[in-house]
Amino acid sequence: MAFDSDAPLDLLWKEYSLVFRDFDDLTLGRWLAQTLGQLEGKAWRLSHPLVGAYRLAAQLGHERQIWHKRIATPPSAYMESACCRAPALPLVTRDVRESGLICQHCSETLVPFEDIASEVSSDLAAWAVEYEPVHAVAHWDDRQRKSAGNYDRAYENAALQAERLLARAGFDLALKLLNHYPAVIWEDQDECLEVRPEDVRR
Repeated sequence: MAFDSDAPLDLLWKEYSLVFRDFDDLTLGRWLAQTLGQLEGKAWRLSHPLVGAYRLAAQLGHERQIWHKRIATPPSAYMESACCRAPALPLVTRDVRESGLICQHCSETLVPFEDIASEVSSDLAAWAVEYEPVHAVAHWDDRQRKSAGNYDRAYENAALQAERLLARAGFDLALKLLNHYPAVIWEDQDECLEVRPEDVRR
């Protein structure tokens, strides 16, 4: 959720974030801590409105170093992240093998892949290996598109596979991560394949 472009969606998110810029540090810290309590115990879609609001506030909190100032106490279930000392709130993406679990506060790697619990990492690795060629269809060059015969059909099939795989990540793998983290967020869309959150269902 970076705002370094003038794309219409980025401008809209900039507008959404203004409400948190009016918060003083104490109010922002308390809002973050209280919302972490609401997130606890569940695996959340990245597209969920509460997650979107939290991410906006968390990134502003990171800019202001709210968690370094110790002005608010997060729920006790959340351990401190090594990347930025904020409460650990991981995001699972299709790039999990390369990027690990992503921090929702600083957008850096929160947990390197090799440090993910072994009973989950093997399933995540298998899932990511299966997802990679599906996602790659959106980025085929002309030669690959021609060799497919009907690229539109291949693209549509890839989108359907992506919907199924994303659902598995959210409704199965993310739940397993809850054994190790108080809350987990999972990516529920693939813009390259035009898979929207509403397309990803159980």
